[in-house]
Amino acid sequence: FENEFKLILADEKRTYEANEELSFVLNMPHITRIDIFDNSNLFGTFAVSGMVVFINGRPEKSEYRKYKIQVDKNDDYHTMQEVLYRRYYKALVDKTKMPDLIIVDGGENQIRAALEIKSQLNLNVKIVGLKKDDHHRTNLLVNEDLSIIELDPTSNVFHYLTRMQDEVHRFTINYPVSYTHLRAHETAANL
Repeated sequence: FENEFKLILADEKRTYEANEELSFVLNMPHITRIDIFDNSNLFGTFAVSGMVVFINGRPEKSEYRKYKIQVDKNDDYHTMQEVLYRRYYKALVDKTKMPDLIIVDGGENQIRAALEIKSQLNLNVKIVGLKKDDHHRTNLLVNEDLSIIELDPTSNVFHYLTRMQDEVHRFTINYPVSYTHLRAHETAANL
């Protein structure tokens, strides 16, 4: 029991420190809520997006959302715009809690898409992107000004962002698709 308790305390400390380190890296006074987005094409047929939420460094599963995207499945730019617009337009209308930070899974292209929506909705939220290097490993953050922040792969913040990225990817690709839904989509695509 004592060893379990020590592991829990160590994990709490690591999570808290990673969240604080991310605040420092991004020059933000604090980060309480993070919304992170990922886009995916299911079965090569239709586009979906997922959003996961971390509050104080911990996943808040009751806040997770999935979105069936209406734009062309190969248009990642407009997919990102659609999901962000839908999410934050609804938040503004419903006056729900806004995040301190939005993370998009992608580089400059997704940041540009996100910034257009930020401007359209007059959002006061920082946006960053997770970018892969030449070896297809995510170890770069893209700032709103498109500057690049390299992350030390041994740091707490790197592992924290990786955990968030893995969580949103897992959540998004597990979009519930019924056989009937898939067949209807295939039929529509063949018309």
